[in-house]
Amino acid sequence: MTAKTVFLAMLLGMMAALVQPTQAVQVNFQGGLVEALPCTINNGDPIEVDFGDNLVIRNLDGVRYRKPVPYQIDCSAAGSVRMSIQGTATRFDGAAIQSSIAGLGIHMSLGNDNPFYLNSFASQVTAQFPPPIMAVPVADPAQPPSPGSFTARATLLAEYQ
Repeated sequence: MTAKTVFLAMLLGMMAALVQPTQAVQVNFQGGLVEALPCTINNGDPIEVDFGDNLVIRNLDGVRYRKPVPYQIDCSAAGSVRMSIQGTATRFDGAAIQSSIAGLGIHMSLGNDNPFYLNSFASQVTAQFPPPIMAVPVADPAQPPSPGSFTARATLLAEYQ
């Protein structure tokens, strides 16, 4: 054996003496999963918007007859909430709920006349200060509605982001 080999063997032996044996420790994780933290809209009561009985078809311009949608959001914790309106959109306006009369929809807007497109989420809504939602009857320019009573239904959804 050469001196280099003996020196290398001694060095490896000293390094092995300095290395501590490895040790394993169990790590535990725990928590609970929920689909989403609950928010309550309008205390669970239906939201009603009545446009009255005197809407003139030729005046359905997306401005006249505009009404606020009265609602409240109560969420169990502070934070950002996302909202959506779930319903059947008209074929002529993706932010309008199809009514019971062909050619008539209820256009929804969030805040300052921003279209509130159906079945998609509006993000960064603060539950403590929810933005106003506005509704206005609109007519299909290709097929104006016929006179008569109408209804339109949708679901307002709020959940934590």
